[in-house]
Amino acid sequence: MKIAGIICEYNPFHNGHLRHIQLTREKSGCDRVICCMGGSFTQRGEMAIADKFLRAEMALRCGADAVIELPALYCVRTADVFASAGVQLLTAAGANILSFGSEITDISTLRTLAEMRENEPETVSAQIQDGLRSGKSHARARGEAWSTYMNLDTNRPNSILAVEYIRAVQKFSCDMEPLPIQRLGEYHGENLDTFASATAIRRAIRSGDEYRHSIPEPVHSLIKNAAISENIDNLALYCLRTANLKTILGADEGLENRLLEAALESSTLEEVIEKVKCKRYIRARITRLIAASMLGITFQLAKNHPNPEYIRILGYRKESKDLLARMAKGPLKFASRASELRGDEVFELERRATDLWGLSTKDSFLRKAGRDLTQKLLVL
Repeated sequence: MKIAGIICEYNPFHNGHLRHIQLTREKSGCDRVICCMGGSFTQRGEMAIADKFLRAEMALRCGADAVIELPALYCVRTADVFASAGVQLLTAAGANILSFGSEITDISTLRTLAEMRENEPETVSAQIQDGLRSGKSHARARGEAWSTYMNLDTNRPNSILAVEYIRAVQKFSCDMEPLPIQRLGEYHGENLDTFASATAIRRAIRSGDEYRHSIPEPVHSLIKNAAISENIDNLALYCLRTANLKTILGADEGLENRLLEAALESSTLEEVIEKVKCKRYIRARITRLIAASMLGITFQLAKNHPNPEYIRILGYRKESKDLLARMAKGPLKFASRASELRGDEVFELERRATDLWGLSTKDSFLRKAGRDLTQKLLVL
């Protein structure tokens, strides 16, 4: 059986995601599509706009056969960890095709870039060091050095992830064929056209602007009356002021001291971010660290669990039930009921993330604790 895997956030699911799934089926001829989706927080450390169980349903109603969870411990991380965990989970779930959107779709170019991450040319290393000395973040310095070396704009969000996906496939010797799909539109584009960015759609949802033409109809039906996340600045500020930031994953190079000082002097989270943000400390790094402080993602926790240890399924389509049997026979523990994971450190972190997300809404049901244990497996 040909099974395509997609690593995603669906924040929220939009027309570009629908096109991606459709082209994945068309180009690969796959029998099934499994989506490995981040839960309550995104890779950039921000809260997802909609409940993870609702977003899983969006995917299932728009072409996915099953949705498994990318745990917060690996989701709220740098691109290499995010990609590595997703690839391992999909491989364990039985996927033999890895489909991803990318601004660069030439597979040989992507493989070359992946090789450069392992064996960096001296000229690239030298340019990266020059960039670091000028105060740039490592990600930016590396992206600019790659672009110069390849004479190609490689410093694009999806292309960066694409390289990390291929690198992970090679690192773990996965029997998985990469399938790049051309990405349409700008990652943070502001236009609300047919293939609008998730950023533009989230902004429209929160402001009340019309966005219906940018998302599939099943998604509109699900999200039009759904609770959406709102800011939790006060809780975030409290955590930053009271947590032992030196133990929190991502707090190094003196960033923890700069962040604490800003938290003590600021009245809003955005003010904290603006005070700390600079060429070396980009916004995504700061927001990931803030999320880690709220969730309790420590260096030790990450060290204890460097790779995913279980597959948790959030939902599937009835006609694709055979996927569950394949996952159960895989190398990782398979959990169709969350109660099977009770007490697991990584899952307990997931529970915290879900509960925290619920508190960001006004919905009395979603604000209740323990939904990871009470939510029924979604079957369509």
